[in-house]
Amino acid sequence: MLRLIVAIAIVLGSGNALAQKKMYRCGNQFQERPCEGPKANVAAPSDSKPAAQRDEEAALKRQQREQAIRQVKCENYNEELSDVTKRLNAGANDKVMDQLTRRKREMEVRIGRECK
Repeated sequence: MLRLIVAIAIVLGSGNALAQKKMYRCGNQFQERPCEGPKANVAAPSDSKPAAQRDEEAALKRQQREQAIRQVKCENYNEELSDVTKRLNAGANDKVMDQLTRRKREMEVRIGRECK
C-alpha cells in the first residue's frame, strides 16, 4: 500500500513539472517562445501627404467636431427649456415657480448667447 501511495505521489508531482512550460514576457503578453526582435524588412508607413495638407485636414476635423459638440449642447439646452416651460405651465407653489422662472430665463440667455 505504501508503494502505491509513493508511486501516485511521484506521478502527480512529476506531472506538474512536465506540464509547466517556460513562458516569455513580450510587452504585455506572455508566450511560449522568446520575443522576436524588430523586423528589418518591415517598412515604416510613409505619409505621402505634405504637412500643410495634414494640418488643414486636422483643422477641418477639429472644426467639425466643435460644431457637432455645439449642436448637441444647443439641442440639450432646448430640451431643458421645453421641460422647464412644461413645468411652469403645470403650475406649482410660489417658491418652485420662482425657481423655474429663473431657470427659464437662464436657459433663454444661454441659448441666445451660445446657439446663434
